[in-house]
Amino acid sequence: MLSLLQEALEWLDRAEQAREVAGQLTDPVARRAVIELADSFDRLARAAATPAVARRRDLVRPCQKGNP
Repeated sequence: MLSLLQEALEWLDRAEQAREVAGQLTDPVARRAVIELADSFDRLARAAATPAVARRRDLVRPCQKGNP
């Protein structure tokens, strides 16, 4: 499982890639949609890096392993 920092960096990388793709698009509607996707990736990166998410993951992780 990725650490929270690694996960946040992955989302930021996806956002950057999406913006590169958006820059190559000629259709303004498609370009806007991809930019909105990149913005969502940025929000996911910020969320992954917040302490509240880390605490919640610590609470959820044991349940995912089959421990009640």
